[in-house]
Amino acid sequence: MPLTAEATSPANLARYISDLATADELAILTDLRGKRREILRAVRGSRVRTGVRVELTNMKPKYLNGLVGTVTRTSKSKKGEPLADVKVDAPPAALLAKARRDGGPADIVEGIPFAGLAPA
Repeated sequence: MPLTAEATSPANLARYISDLATADELAILTDLRGKRREILRAVRGSRVRTGVRVELTNMKPKYLNGLVGTVTRTSKSKKGEPLADVKVDAPPAALLAKARRDGGPADIVEGIPFAGLAPA
């Protein structure tokens, strides 16, 4: 089934993918999905400025995911990647324990790539 303007409804596209798509076409779709995620993360991260409320996403360690806070400082890594320090509203126990071990502030997460932040 050729993809025409009439055939591009979501239902028709889903039917085409599940019934008729070749392995090469599925590989292309998988690559496009990855590229789309990269672009969305970059766009989301481009809105990060000092004083902006953000949510931490795609973080390791996982307990940081979902934390909300305010960007206190922005900087660049040695590779030129934009980074942010975020003062979180309610730090979890794991973050408090790490801060005690490292001797740093318990409510600030430092060096977060912009791609790991979403507007809150």
